[in-house]
Amino acid sequence: MATYKGIKGVKVVTKTSDPTASEAEATVWYNSTGDALKYAIQGTGAWAAGGNMSTLRAQDGMSNAGTNTASIVVGGAHPPTYTPTNSETYDGTAWTEGNNLTQGRNLSSGAGTSTAALVISGYYGYLSYAPEVESWNGTSWSEESDVNTARAQGGGCGLTNTAALLFGGESPPHPVSNSATESYNGTSWTILNNLNAGRTQNTGSGSSTSAMTAAGTPSGTTIVETWDGTCWTEVNNLNTGREGRNGAGANNSTGLVFGGRSPYIALTEKYDGTSWTEVADLATARYNGSSCGTTGNALLAGGNPGSPASEGSVTTEEWSDPVFVIKTVTVS
Repeated sequence: MATYKGIKGVKVVTKTSDPTASEAEATVWYNSTGDALKYAIQGTGAWAAGGNMSTLRAQDGMSNAGTNTASIVVGGAHPPTYTPTNSETYDGTAWTEGNNLTQGRNLSSGAGTSTAALVISGYYGYLSYAPEVESWNGTSWSEESDVNTARAQGGGCGLTNTAALLFGGESPPHPVSNSATESYNGTSWTILNNLNAGRTQNTGSGSSTSAMTAAGTPSGTTIVETWDGTCWTEVNNLNTGREGRNGAGANNSTGLVFGGRSPYIALTEKYDGTSWTEVADLATARYNGSSCGTTGNALLAGGNPGSPASEGSVTTEEWSDPVFVIKTVTVS
């Protein structure tokens, strides 16, 4: 049934200053101070430069721990040290060095927050797989129970260091693409249902009961799977296949995938629970960085920019996706 508002429209109100973008949703107003007609629409998101890390990292040591204003990075590979132990925490502005890992490694997986994190498996060195897991309490690292299947370059996720998920990755004999999934309850690791498509260099995001993995290798796949706490289900593919573990998201119905290779790309795609849409590019194309956050606020630190391939990066980029943005009506 038609409504009065639908037939007659609404009055354009006059304001001396703009409301917040979310308050202004679906409204039009005249800003008398700026002499402009304005409205609010859905935002598109963008990447911006964050603070640089202290340590150059090419094959970052963990992914998916924290937010874009409170995160942690540890380990990674950078010449001449390919299994560093040092960790850094981020406060949204700057990185600060913290206490070292017990066991240096690179290409590990991660979960948790900047004060309650896990670093999971990875490489001791090239083709030497580490089963060890360490937890972070905001001050120091301590050894925890080993994973059942040692691996590197796998997807990891979880909201705390006592509830995490590990899936995919590369395991011996090299280069086997793993489909195994394991969950951690704060004490031990339990084997769960496999991925439908075994892969390595795959993203990980979400919680231990509502997760997502996308992309990876072989062949820079476009395949995406979601986890419901029991099993993995294939959903709509990415638009662009890639490998490189750069992703973020809060659960299995939202997600970001950004950067990656082959070739090195800066493309970002966003998932709305049904399909993937290309949004704003990274400033620097790279893969295998440390990433975390949600589709609204994400972070990518370090990683391999491909030129030169072994040198890595100290740069950080922060993603912000405002729900609404204010626009000015122009007449030409």
